Amino acid sequence: MQKKDRNNSLPKTLMDVIKIRRSYRKYTDDVIPNDKIDYLKKVVLEGASAFGFESPHFVFVTKPDVKKRLKKAIFSGLMGKANPWILRTKAFGFVVVCGYPDKSPKVDDKYLYLSECSFLTELMILAAAEVGIATCWLGAFGEVGVKKALSLPDEVRVVAVTPLGYPPEKIKVATWDYMARNLISKRRDPIEKNVTMVGDLAELP
Repeated sequence: MQKKDRNNSLPKTLMDVIKIRRSYRKYTDDVIPNDKIDYLKKVVLEGASAFGFESPHFVFVTKPDVKKRLKKAIFSGLMGKANPWILRTKAFGFVVVCGYPDKSPKVDDKYLYLSECSFLTELMILAAAEVGIATCWLGAFGEVGVKKALSLPDEVRVVAVTPLGYPPEKIKVATWDYMARNLISKRRDPIEKNVTMVGDLAELP
């Protein structure tokens, strides 16, 4: 059976991208072309960084034996048990987002590498949605295991992990992805509850 052309349904505007981006826990085993991976790398590199991009470091993992090791590492530890599906995922690859606290400024008790890494991760995830690639920003994972699986230095902190892959064409009803999308993600509070406007823009010169 001929596969559906994914390029025909790609978003046209930033708002389209934001609306279609969802966290996926089911992936096909289709290969992501190199040009799309390179595009995501470029988005990370071009993303604005207030401190010269000294701290963030993104590790793209597509090698099968390393992926297998990484999946077990993500599931390791108490936090990792929140994502048992990761052991069975067919996702083409992963991105591990790392930060170097000693290379990033600190304001009071706030390490700014966290905001740098988070900002660039969101840019990359939106870029992935733009070109039809599914992701799932993981905040719960075995950091010690992930660092060991990728031979990362001790001073690195792992901020986030996401699979990279193509989503299934249809999401089955009895899955977490379906429930998350239809019972949780579609719920929205009135904008007044989440956004406060100080001053009237219409009155500004």
